Amino acid sequence: MSANGKSEKVLIGALAIQTYLGISEPTFYKFIRMGLPAAVIDNRWYAHTDNIDAYFKKITGTPCLRKKNC
Repeated sequence: MSANGKSEKVLIGALAIQTYLGISEPTFYKFIRMGLPAAVIDNRWYAHTDNIDAYFKKITGTPCLRKKNC
């Protein structure tokens, strides 16, 4: 936790998640459709950086199975 009592690993809001990943809004929603570990609670997106990092470690560590996306 930081000095202000907030967790530095919990991202609150779609923009915070997009900023963490360095992606645009359309790309964010594309990753959501692909299974990005984030949840909407009371109309606000939440995600944990450890889960996001593990997700990208998993999807980038597997061979490309779809030819059109390789």
